[in-house]
Amino acid sequence: MKKIRKILLSIIFFTVLFPVTYSQLDEIDFLKGGIDDANLLFKEYLNPYANILGANLNAGWYNTAKTHELGGFNVTITLNAAWAPVADRLFNLNDLLLSADASVIGGTESPTVAGKKTEIRPEIAYSKYVPGVGDIEYVRYTLPDGTDVFYLPLPMVQAGVGLPLGTELSVRFLPRLDLKDAGNIGLWGVGLKHSLSQYIPGLKELPVLDISAQGGYTKLSTYANIDYDPMDIVSDPAYDYVNDMNVWLDQKLELDIEAWTVNLLVSETLPVISFYQAIGYSNSEVNLSLSGYFPFPSIETSGPNAGQVVVNNVEGEGKIKDPIDLNMQNNENLRL
Repeated sequence: MKKIRKILLSIIFFTVLFPVTYSQLDEIDFLKGGIDDANLLFKEYLNPYANILGANLNAGWYNTAKTHELGGFNVTITLNAAWAPVADRLFNLNDLLLSADASVIGGTESPTVAGKKTEIRPEIAYSKYVPGVGDIEYVRYTLPDGTDVFYLPLPMVQAGVGLPLGTELSVRFLPRLDLKDAGNIGLWGVGLKHSLSQYIPGLKELPVLDISAQGGYTKLSTYANIDYDPMDIVSDPAYDYVNDMNVWLDQKLELDIEAWTVNLLVSETLPVISFYQAIGYSNSEVNLSLSGYFPFPSIETSGPNAGQVVVNNVEGEGKIKDPIDLNMQNNENLRL
């Protein structure tokens, strides 16, 4: 789909990702095969980055189990990095329930966004039988390339302040940044850490040892403006689309990530160094959506234009509002 790279540029801007060639992301044509297949393919292709970002947002909350005294504070800068396992750098088209009109050509394995770049990738072709004409192939495209980037670094600025009763409040925040044509991005999070040492007899005699419970919630929201009109599908739409371009304005690719974690922390603080360990639970949820009207191809099945591929201006057929709404759940798992 043309210019879908803008959403990735927004994410990369935020994560200070080193230079990557994005040209292969200009031609993600998943929409050409219909809504159902587009949802399946979008999810498989982008899922590794969704999981990576979710894992990154759950990291960096603590570097000690010790809580601040009342009014004490700190500002911490961390750099978290999560990566996609090898198994998530490819996906198999045979595992997807693509529509009956779809045919996979040239192999069944294709790179995800975190996969390796390769010139040899499968194609998907869509054909329909037209009475009196025969089988007509109305869509064919090559699946998108990988980026050769299987991990993403995520810098984080966080502040903590001591509250009463052995409790510490942590906040993380990125004011919404306007990236002009690329859209914008913002982040915020809040966490609490509470001392358990105060309830355990004898630990006060061991000032180097601290035990606490910690929990945190982070939300990242970003969107990218995109530009995808009938001319990206066919050279001759079935209507005067030039005078109806307003239909295709305000197209956006939106990404929202919510991540939460709870942890049991133990740390040992020596004069020049602290050692800390934790066991906990983490989860994240990613919502990826396309908002606005988007064109979809169809094929004329009767009349003098039978067999012609067109994009008409009928809502629900040639133009569909908000066609993609994906929810991707990261693995619910223990953290060590």
